[in-house]
Amino acid sequence: MTVADLFRAIKRHWILEIILFVVTVGAVAGFTFTATPMYSAQIQLMPKATASADASTAQSSSAAASSAAAQLANYIEVVQSDAVLQPTIDNLGLHETVPQLRKLVVAENVTGTTLLDITVTYPNAKDTTLILNEVAKQLNKQVSADASDMLTLTTVQKPVEPTLPSSPNIIANMAIGVVAALVVAVLGAFLRELADNNIHAQTDITNAVNAPILASIPKSFTVAGHVPAVIVKPRGHAAEEFRRLCTNLSFVENGNKDRSDNDHSNVIIVTSAVPGEGKTSVSVNLAAVYAEKGESVLLIDADARHPSVAKALGLNNAVGLVKLLAGDVDARTAVQRYWKPEMQVLPVEETSTSNVILGSNVMRDMVDQATRHYDHVIIDTAPIQVSNDASVFARSGGTALLVVGQNVGQKKALRNTVRELKVAHVRIGGVAFNRVAHERSRKSNYYYYEESEVKNRRTKASTGDSSQNSASRNARRGRRTTADGR
Repeated sequence: MTVADLFRAIKRHWILEIILFVVTVGAVAGFTFTATPMYSAQIQLMPKATASADASTAQSSSAAASSAAAQLANYIEVVQSDAVLQPTIDNLGLHETVPQLRKLVVAENVTGTTLLDITVTYPNAKDTTLILNEVAKQLNKQVSADASDMLTLTTVQKPVEPTLPSSPNIIANMAIGVVAALVVAVLGAFLRELADNNIHAQTDITNAVNAPILASIPKSFTVAGHVPAVIVKPRGHAAEEFRRLCTNLSFVENGNKDRSDNDHSNVIIVTSAVPGEGKTSVSVNLAAVYAEKGESVLLIDADARHPSVAKALGLNNAVGLVKLLAGDVDARTAVQRYWKPEMQVLPVEETSTSNVILGSNVMRDMVDQATRHYDHVIIDTAPIQVSNDASVFARSGGTALLVVGQNVGQKKALRNTVRELKVAHVRIGGVAFNRVAHERSRKSNYYYYEESEVKNRRTKASTGDSSQNSASRNARRGRRTTADGR
């Protein structure tokens, strides 16, 4: 995943990120404001030779100093021993046990010195200093009891009763909470993106398919309808994208013409990885664009398992491809005209044996004839993950157009489709990214198309209303003239 992919993931999963951020900050805040305030106090001690030691001997004093430095580690252990903590509990009447109090008492040597720091953290400020003094007192008793050391502990820094709690630190905790919440939110978006199998962006396609994205078709009611976009809304965004697809396909077709092994350079095989990605809508709209340009096109519905071309165009598929291949009808009976003479449609009947017929030599011969009779032949095939019909047709040449639906297509299925086509030695000519939710800035590029369309409709409506009103007035005049006998 690139940095750009990460930013897209952050943008895409912003609701999840807000939830994670709020939950994390709330958890930190809840812990901070509900935690018991703790107060800390510190005392600093230094080992010193006892008065009973032989001070007249310099050697004895030097030995005592060396012993003090050597015994500091032992003193730290003595501070947290039962011999010190249990009398502290008993003398002060504390409710804590020795293990509990041990967690509240910390002893450490000041680096590079013979100083011993003892820190006590407790929920009550006054009790903190009392406990600290008692611990120091009991420690001195244990040290004095060991006559071999000839040492005692003197107080260098007396404890001061704390006025403010040492924890929790509200400002520090909330700052850490905000940073942690941001990390959690970004990490959550990242993990959600990794677990998301749906295709959302063009990068999801380019990461799996080594082919150009020829068009980005918007998700709109125009495309979802039964009438091609160039007919119902010729100046709309969808119509322009289908024209873009047509233009880019012409470049791919021109490249295919240069290949000696491609005798079907004017054939376009339209397929998808999984059902529901809109391959049929792309097929019928592409055929309508060719017809709009005055170029003859034959649209063949080769998805006999789920015939959809006839339904999409409102045609009858009682007679079609299967009967034509079986020799029951001729082409003039099976092929139907739609919209313009240049747009011919060959629907397919729903039959269980159609897959055998579609892969036959008869089908290949029929396509061969169609390539010579039409400028373009579009074959709408079944999704690759349902059937390998597209691979069968594409082996004879032509351009394989892969339709990928935003939020419908699946990354894993797309990778499997690319792998299967590669095994079948089928080269993907291009990808049509379908049902894309375009951003407002992209839509604005088509503003003047839309605006012009609206004005034309208003003008026509106004003209039509005026004509209707004029006709109505003339009709009423005619009726009055007849009634009056004049």
